[in-house]
Amino acid sequence: MILKHGDGTVTFIFDQNSSSPVYLTGDFNNWSTQIDPMQLVDNKWQITIRLKPGAYQFKYFTIDNGQMNWYNDWRSDAYVKSPFGGENSVVIID
Repeated sequence: MILKHGDGTVTFIFDQNSSSPVYLTGDFNNWSTQIDPMQLVDNKWQITIRLKPGAYQFKYFTIDNGQMNWYNDWRSDAYVKSPFGGENSVVIID
């Protein structure tokens, strides 16, 4: 889920169960799987970041039991094809 605050800040919320840390990754952080760790708040992983106006591709990333997992946000603004197969979520900032 995405909550836009109107000042360029966006809260990304990953509400699936994960016993491992969750990271926000996307073209705004060069798809890093380490830069933006999410915090567990009320059983949901979340992070708030500031973005300039534009469209940004993103996914949520975890490593569970030694396996890398990538998750889309099915409530994002849009989806685009990923060059690695499947789709990426998109958030649009006005």
